[in-house]
Amino acid sequence: MHHTGYQPDTVALIGAGNAIDSALQKGLQKVGFRVQLLNREQLQADHFPARSGAIVINAASCGGGARMDEARAVCEALPGLPYTALLHLSSYGVYGRSRRKKIDEDEEPSPTTGRGRDWLACEEALSAADNVSILRLGWQVDRSEDALLGRILRSLLDGKPVILDDNSKGNPVTVSDLVRVTVAIAQQLASGGPRSGLYHYGSADSCTAMAFGSEVVDRVRSLYGEDFAAELTTLLPAEEDRTFVLECERLRDVFGIQQRSWRQGLTRQVELWLERLQKAEP
Repeated sequence: MHHTGYQPDTVALIGAGNAIDSALQKGLQKVGFRVQLLNREQLQADHFPARSGAIVINAASCGGGARMDEARAVCEALPGLPYTALLHLSSYGVYGRSRRKKIDEDEEPSPTTGRGRDWLACEEALSAADNVSILRLGWQVDRSEDALLGRILRSLLDGKPVILDDNSKGNPVTVSDLVRVTVAIAQQLASGGPRSGLYHYGSADSCTAMAFGSEVVDRVRSLYGEDFAAELTTLLPAEEDRTFVLECERLRDVFGIQQRSWRQGLTRQVELWLERLQKAEP
């Protein structure tokens, strides 16, 4: 491998146990990082297996509700380990109801759900260090089969109606865009960029789950033909407005990372998930 000039040139990746892991590994390797995959059992100060001074990317909190206990244990084990910098991937879920049109990093976290409290506990376990960056992500739509994209496509393939919220808005994040942003931050952490901070990232355009679903149906019909049957139904009664749109200017100002539309690359994401779901059929 050619010398990249990164200092350090190694990333220790703590995975989420879903589609994010392999995508992050490939994205980091593509730009020249050495990547070591770690799990919770390897996070011991006396036997920390990462190369000396590595950058750590912690995606454990992106594993979904069933893995949050493990994610909290990972975050409690990380402080004090010999890494140069840590990038922790978190979620907009740390916020409670907000009256602001967009939520910036100065908004005080006030989670109203158990999962939100877990996300915040993970952040708090890491927040005392001066070499930790926290990236709160918008609504992750395709990290697993249980996320929104997988649920929509599974229902469409089964010929079932898709019931979606058309009330609450968010700025979605696809796995491909998450990888783009995370890799860009890692490159700057390894090139002298600031090694602590709190940042937001979500797509440039917000939408409801129904609007997202309508775009997905358009992509499926472009692949299967306009006669492909699809029924989208609005969730009734409408859920309480749980709009969470993240303001992302700080990430742009510090690292120069621009927001993209969640529509970019959606056709390819739909193709990949259709292939994955069809292979999983018995």
